[in-house]
Amino acid sequence: MTANKIALPEHWEDWVNLALGVWLCASPWALQTADDLTVAQNAFIVGFLLIVVEVVTLSAFYLWEEWVSAALGAWLVISPWVLGLTAIVPVANFVIVGLLVLGLALYEIWEVRRQTAHPA
Repeated sequence: MTANKIALPEHWEDWVNLALGVWLCASPWALQTADDLTVAQNAFIVGFLLIVVEVVTLSAFYLWEEWVSAALGAWLVISPWVLGLTAIVPVANFVIVGLLVLGLALYEIWEVRRQTAHPA
């Protein structure tokens, strides 16, 4: 007889993406780029959305939430060129954080699909 477990997902990837969302919200001030309104708005809006998605994911996991995280990561990677940013610090910040968010989300999507295809 097996008992059904009710537990919150403990995916470390979601905790890292949550921390990256917090970093994005704070990064304009930490990196002293808050005077550039485009940089500050992009960082704060995407960071806030990432925090919301990860809080929802940590409370009730659905695969579509990882696709939203992946889309936010992809936006971060391309946003410096779409928004016309030229300063190296915010460009590097957005690209590095974006690649991390995108990579972690895609890894978690792959991991969920692998586990459902080959249940233990």
